[in-house]
Amino acid sequence: MEKITLSNLLKLNKSDLVNKTIIFPTDTVYGVACLLDDKVGIEKIYNMKKRDHGKPIAVLVSSVNEVENIGIINDNIRSLYKYWPGALTIIVNRKNSNNTIALRIPNSSISLDILSYFGPMHTTSVNYSGEKEINDINEIYDKFHKYCDYLVIDKQEFSSIPSTIVDCTNDEYKVIRQGSIVIK
Repeated sequence: MEKITLSNLLKLNKSDLVNKTIIFPTDTVYGVACLLDDKVGIEKIYNMKKRDHGKPIAVLVSSVNEVENIGIINDNIRSLYKYWPGALTIIVNRKNSNNTIALRIPNSSISLDILSYFGPMHTTSVNYSGEKEINDINEIYDKFHKYCDYLVIDKQEFSSIPSTIVDCTNDEYKVIRQGSIVIK
């Protein structure tokens, strides 16, 4: 795993991240990520976390335009946009697919710079599945340096509170996990 600053990461091309994973700070915790629909990168994340393949990985995006491009969105869902950027993950039906997808716009300048430059990324917390998230950069390196390609070392304040997850796949949305954002 290469420790890298955000400015040096943003000198890479998107093609440099194909089949690779990257760890970077979000607004809530450190996340491990790969490019959208990068099957090799996704598999690396599942292996790193020892995660059940039946548990999907959310996608971080940089804008509501990307949300609209990926998901099937209606006005009810658009009413939740006021919580972004922030710790809200919405599960929507994916365009051109029978699958659902969980989308979030993080409130982190580091994350948003990465996502704006490289595009949407499958992202989940840095930890072994079922264990507490790890937010110490040295511990992350010690435990996961064999599994990941890049570790962004720029500092970020964390809320350490997970995102609220809302299922928006039906007419009525349903809170799946209550986090820092309370949906009214």
